[in-house]
Amino acid sequence: MIKVIAFDLVGVLIGEKNIKLETIEEKLERLFGPNLSDLEYLKQAKKISNLTDKEIIDITKNIINKLYTIKDDKLINKLREKYPNIKIVIATNHVSYIREYLINNFNVDNIIISAEINKIKPNIDFYKEVSNITKTNIEEILFVDDNIDNVNGALSSGMKAIKIDRHDSVYEKVINKLV
Repeated sequence: MIKVIAFDLVGVLIGEKNIKLETIEEKLERLFGPNLSDLEYLKQAKKISNLTDKEIIDITKNIINKLYTIKDDKLINKLREKYPNIKIVIATNHVSYIREYLINNFNVDNIIISAEINKIKPNIDFYKEVSNITKTNIEEILFVDDNIDNVNGALSSGMKAIKIDRHDSVYEKVINKLV
């Protein structure tokens, strides 16, 4: 029985607006993915810019707020109505500067960010940490991701998992897996 649904972020819960980023924003955005820590991100960002930590963080938060768009703003509430006893979490490879955006835009039970737990998908230890943080047996977690390697990592850990494609209804795919 599924007790937790763990959603990846980019490509599953949010998309990216078709906007033109400044050159430095574009370079920084490419570094958002699998970061073992914010320190690692800042180190990589300094290699491609002459910016201070504060400037990098400010630009990063600005990119997050102007680039991302929520794919289905009713998804979490619809799932909560249908399955009130299932916890909903976000589990993403990202820098921690995304946390404020997530808190402001998603009503979830927990937010698990690779840069904060120093573990990245698709490594098994990431999925085990999701299990530890949610205090749920790994086989009682449904992991939803758009990256096949991450889906396979979740399956290898013992989780149930769904691969989401760009035009899929996330709600429908999750509901079909839970019945």
